[in-house]
Amino acid sequence: MGTYKAARNRTMMGIQESFWELYISQEKKRVTIEDVCRNADITRSTFYYYYNDIDDVLNSIKQKQMDLIHDLFETSNNEDRDFQSFLPRFQELFIENEKFLIPLVMEYKDPEFSMRYRSYIEDRMFNDLQINVEEPNTQTAETLSVIVSGLVHMFLNCLASNIISLEDANNMSNGMINTGLRWVLKEKYGVSIGFKKMVN
Repeated sequence: MGTYKAARNRTMMGIQESFWELYISQEKKRVTIEDVCRNADITRSTFYYYYNDIDDVLNSIKQKQMDLIHDLFETSNNEDRDFQSFLPRFQELFIENEKFLIPLVMEYKDPEFSMRYRSYIEDRMFNDLQINVEEPNTQTAETLSVIVSGLVHMFLNCLASNIISLEDANNMSNGMINTGLRWVLKEKYGVSIGFKKMVN
C-alpha cells in the first residue's frame, strides 16, 4: 500500500473511530460534524473530503460490517454443510468487530441494521440447511423462519455474552435438529433438511 493511500485510510478510520466513540456514548443523542472534527482533531474541510455528512460515516461503518459477513459466506465452502470451517471464522469475525456489532446488532442501537444483518445470516443459513418443502404454505414458511431465526439468535447471543461457547451452541443446534426437530418438520410440515449434522 502506498504512503498516500495508507495515510488516507488512517484518516478515514480516525474519523470513524471518533464518530463511534461519540455515537455509543449516552451524552448526546445526535452526533454532529463539529463533534467529530473536535474529537478527531481535524478540520471540517478534511471531514468533507472523506464524507458527505454525518450519516455517511455511520453508513460506511454499517456497510463494512455487511461486506464482512457477506465475504465470510462467499469464501466459505458451500459444500461444508457441517459448518466446521464456517463457525470458527464467524466467531473470529464477530470478536474482531464486536465493538460495532454488539451495539448495532445485539443492543438494537440501530434496529433497521440489526434486522438487516440478522436477516442476511438467516437467509444464508436457510440455504445451507438444504431445506426442501413438499407443499409450501404460509404456516410452514413462518415455522421455518422462526426456527432459523432462533438458531441465528442463539449463535449471536453466545458470541456476545461468552457464556456458552459457539461450539456448544452448535452442538445444541445439531441435537435439536436431529433428535426431534427433523422428524417433526417432516411428519407435520413435509419439510426435509438435507444435511445430517452440524458438527463432527
